[in-house]
Amino acid sequence: MRRHGTPVGRSASLALVVAAALAALAARPGSMWAQAPARLLGQVLDAATQGPVAQAEVTANDLRTVTAPDGGFLLGSVPPGRVRVEVRRIGFAPWSAVIDLVPGLDRSLRVALAPAAVRLDSIMVSASSGGITIGGAELSRRGSDLARALDGWEGVVVRRTGSAGPAAPQLRGGGPDEVLVLVDGFALNDPLTGRADLSRIPSRDVEKITLVPGAQTVRAGSRAIAGVLAVETRRPLRPEGQSWLASYGARGVRLGASAGPLGLAASTERHASRFPYRVPEVRGGGEADRRNAGGTQSTAFLRIDGPLELTVRGSQSERGLPGTTTNPTSQAHAEDRSVVLGLRREERFRSSASLQWIETRAADPAPTAGLPYDSYTHGIGGSLDLGLRDRMAVGAWTGEGGLAVEARGDRFAGDGVRTGASFTHAALRLDAAFHRGRTSVVTVAPAVRVDLWTGHTRPVASMRLDVGVLRGHTAFTAAVGSAVAPPVLADLFFREGVGVRLNPDLRPERVTWELEAAVRRDLGVGGRLGTLSVRAFAGRVGDMVIWAPDFRFVWSPRNFDVWRRGGEVSLALRPLGDVRLDGTATLAAVTYDHPGGAQVQYRPRVTGTAGAGWSRGAWDADMRWHLIGARFPNSAGTNARPAISLLDLGVDRRLGETLALRAEIRDLTDARAEFIAGYPTPGRTMSVTLTFQVP
Repeated sequence: MRRHGTPVGRSASLALVVAAALAALAARPGSMWAQAPARLLGQVLDAATQGPVAQAEVTANDLRTVTAPDGGFLLGSVPPGRVRVEVRRIGFAPWSAVIDLVPGLDRSLRVALAPAAVRLDSIMVSASSGGITIGGAELSRRGSDLARALDGWEGVVVRRTGSAGPAAPQLRGGGPDEVLVLVDGFALNDPLTGRADLSRIPSRDVEKITLVPGAQTVRAGSRAIAGVLAVETRRPLRPEGQSWLASYGARGVRLGASAGPLGLAASTERHASRFPYRVPEVRGGGEADRRNAGGTQSTAFLRIDGPLELTVRGSQSERGLPGTTTNPTSQAHAEDRSVVLGLRREERFRSSASLQWIETRAADPAPTAGLPYDSYTHGIGGSLDLGLRDRMAVGAWTGEGGLAVEARGDRFAGDGVRTGASFTHAALRLDAAFHRGRTSVVTVAPAVRVDLWTGHTRPVASMRLDVGVLRGHTAFTAAVGSAVAPPVLADLFFREGVGVRLNPDLRPERVTWELEAAVRRDLGVGGRLGTLSVRAFAGRVGDMVIWAPDFRFVWSPRNFDVWRRGGEVSLALRPLGDVRLDGTATLAAVTYDHPGGAQVQYRPRVTGTAGAGWSRGAWDADMRWHLIGARFPNSAGTNARPAISLLDLGVDRRLGETLALRAEIRDLTDARAEFIAGYPTPGRTMSVTLTFQVP
């Protein structure tokens, strides 16, 4: 067969030769072609009718757009190389593929989406109407682990004491135990403290993260009083390795690979143990070395994909306990270990189960005050989640609904807990998500939940309703709901120590009501220029658990009623193909419920971030500034800790297809931030990261 007088086979061979030549030119460092971005364009169709699908979301790494009425889309200035493309639209099954882009050339795709009911995890129902997503490439630029990468993003505040301590996120003025972190559907939160240590997850392991702020316990589960961070790990993992060195002796190594359905990754890092800090005036002022502040942390995970997904995730750390700068300790140290085994099946009948083991030890043979101690605690827990989900139709509305039962039990023993420290928790959840329309989509998602736990004799109900409207390039969402979470075990069973008293009579935290509304607007044709989103919220939290001292300066957890109100503004722009700009500002007023109530201690009222990036060919540069506002160390609203302002810079250089080099400076102005008084972090630090990846 011939076409225009040229043999088809010869044309195909010529095309392959030209493509190979272009790829070879692109691989040459400094080549004109290596500097040229690519373009990704195409059309999204309904696989059943072959008609165009409008308003489908198309993402390529960190770039995003939506399809036009004819189903067409265009993403310009896409960095060349291997790119993961995803297409999502309510009413259709998601589509994804990994493609190779040649520098300076267009790549056309024709995507056929299969019609399907809303097939998402329960928490993703909210994410589809009001969630905020960040991709893995941007996370890696922001930090080597999620604690560094998410600090300052979309109102997330990462609470960390020193350079090596656990790093838990806070949202909307909530406590560090009020944010649920899910990694591939399983909670990262420690069952003893309720906190999720984000430093355990390397950014390189993550495909993307979806943030759903607000009271989300109804769909997501216990601990989601202030919001949810849903982490999806990368799959598959190309064989790769990463090593980095930083100031003050910090360093780390990470390895990862996939073989068929099996994925493996492991990392280890050492934090800065000795660095300069400003001595408080009460101890003479000046400058000294902060010691015993570092440590090591190692993590590993194994995943086997299939109809029954198996996940094993473990971590261990050894770190110093330096104490405050006014009362330092030189020999105190802590060891923490945990292993989680999870099984999950995502079918019409859904099921998941997990088994978790943790242990912790804290010791000081020569404390500056009090007697020597060596405290060891260990525990085991398990969870089970069984549910049924099915498609539903009510008139013109279609969607899916589900009924699920959750149960969890934990038991602890050792020196650090009271005798008989066991806890059980069960819940019944009913939720649904309906939508109608094609070019203008309306989504309604109601949910109700009933919880029962140890020490509470009567079930507690909570509910939530989300409504979303997607019209053209604008999405409107609104929600009203309540939430409830039991006290964490550490607050109930922690053994009384020096200046500390447990409180076994703590009441559960309750969001009695919360209202929120948001609007997101794509700027430019198909969102090519960027996005703008505005969100406002207001609500009342009853019996929030807050650690506070009494008149004898004995600290203990107690219940307080508070008001929570504020808003968030986010803007992301691509004014030029090579330039990206973004910024967020958050107001979170969380005040005690009495006349003249002050901001709750260590909850910043204002946070913000601004960033800029530039990409061309093999080069990528970024700058990040973020602000954590003033914080009060007491409930009276006095002696405010100054606001924290940090500036970070980074530069990436790809060295062919297999190597990438990154250099960065953190805290350029040497602010030496102290989120909590007396616990400084290393100031200006420099690091170099080398990444190797098999093509």
